[in-house]
Amino acid sequence: MGAALCSVLGLAQSGPGPIRPLRTAPVETLTVNPGFRDWGPAAIAGTTILAGNQTGDGGTFAIDTLTGKVRWAHRPNFSSGTGSVSTPPAVSGNIVVVPYAMAYPGAVVGLSLATGKELWRGHDPARDAAVAVSAGLAYVLDKNGSFYALDAATGRERWKVALSGRAGCASQPIVSDETIYLTGSGDATPGDPTKRAGNYLFALDAKSGQERWRYRAEAPYVYDGVCLRQPVVTADTVFAAGDHYLYAVNRATGRDRWKPVEVRRTVVGRERPVEVHGLVDAGAVLVGLTSAYLIAFDKNSGQTTWEIAGKFREASPSLAVAGNVLYFQGSPDSKPASSSSGTLYALDLDSHSILWSFSRPTREPNWSFGQVTPVDGGLWVDSYQALVKLQ
Repeated sequence: MGAALCSVLGLAQSGPGPIRPLRTAPVETLTVNPGFRDWGPAAIAGTTILAGNQTGDGGTFAIDTLTGKVRWAHRPNFSSGTGSVSTPPAVSGNIVVVPYAMAYPGAVVGLSLATGKELWRGHDPARDAAVAVSAGLAYVLDKNGSFYALDAATGRERWKVALSGRAGCASQPIVSDETIYLTGSGDATPGDPTKRAGNYLFALDAKSGQERWRYRAEAPYVYDGVCLRQPVVTADTVFAAGDHYLYAVNRATGRDRWKPVEVRRTVVGRERPVEVHGLVDAGAVLVGLTSAYLIAFDKNSGQTTWEIAGKFREASPSLAVAGNVLYFQGSPDSKPASSSSGTLYALDLDSHSILWSFSRPTREPNWSFGQVTPVDGGLWVDSYQALVKLQ
């Protein structure tokens, strides 16, 4: 059984212009294997792909996307725990910011993009908290529940906001138009009954950290607010999924754009509420999956526009979009695989037809693919003991 390697955040690729999708059956052209089993989510900066190791001693690796050779490796050498990386590194200019969150204590570390040399070491990030970068600042939630803006070049603190000392919802920040959108837990604001303790989607000013609004996703029997997964930020809306519902939040006001949509499907002969995983922006629709369906949701209403039945692995959806092509992992009923793990598909978003499927032999059969990172005319995707390039 494959490890759950996917991040709730989409991967970023630097460089101008759209990414040309991979529409024809791929060939594995490069294979990177530094000797460990699990890769974490990746980010791309020019001709370098950056990813961390989730198992063993951990570490961060920079790989040449043209040759597949490891340019450098960084291991943080913590006194206890491992240097595991479970969310993507972030790149700000010539600095790579890596959240080593699994060590006790861990640290956010700034590395040279060219050499991997450690330049600074900062706060201990919360487990599964991602780092976002924008305009020379790096943003991250620490284990004590404070959200920080750090100078990406030096690690110096610019500002911080105390959100909550309680363990709970992991931070998933996205920066857009000088606003940070993040999921996380918040303490109650005395005298304000609309801001009780619980889980929220926050909008903060990226320059000062001042709160613009907070949104509490409600659902039956969820008393602390839903911890939203897979936030997707568009021009005017933040979309997210959690606890059987799909949410759409107005970026300007922090209010519902439309009433949260409960997602229900037939499970073992009965219609039941189901969780949506791996939500991605696919142009006119959002796409996510459940254990039995790949589903496209209309952005204007949250209603289903099309779906594909099959068997899908919620822990490793491997959903990504390039152009009019959707990549996903599973076993659709129309073109079934031997297992819902270990087979990657490409789907034409206009015709909803499957363009190709790909699997590779692994030491443990049907090992799940992890995060898919589209590049021009190809993909990087992690597999068992390997990071592979498909073209």
